[in-house]
Amino acid sequence: MNKKLTAVPSFSKFLPILIVIFVIASGCKNNFDNLNGKVFLYKDSVYEFTAGFDKDTLFYIMKDERMPRFHKTTFTKKKVDDSTFLLTVKDQPKFWEKNTWEIVVTDEKGFRSKESGNYYYLYSDSLIVKKAPEFQK
Repeated sequence: MNKKLTAVPSFSKFLPILIVIFVIASGCKNNFDNLNGKVFLYKDSVYEFTAGFDKDTLFYIMKDERMPRFHKTTFTKKKVDDSTFLLTVKDQPKFWEKNTWEIVVTDEKGFRSKESGNYYYLYSDSLIVKKAPEFQK
């Protein structure tokens, strides 16, 4: 008896391949990607630190009771483990002691500075704001 070969293979043959592709694709994104394009804020009683990430650029503001200090620099990142990253800035801010910053990304809503332990939370004003309704006449 000759078996007739069909041109359309069954779905069950493709299911394992689809699962492998999904696992590989989802594993390509790392936790640091959750920070890209967002601004994060840390506040205590005297200081306010703002960090914004845009691809390879870090925007950093340190504000106290005097005047704010702004800094913009490019950076490179090195993955230490699944959630920890070492950022090396090209131009070190004058108010930093070194040109590196090790951060632990907890989720898309924030990260923790490994050295100080300060938690930077997502600054809500950096999110897309809905357009205000037009005035009615």
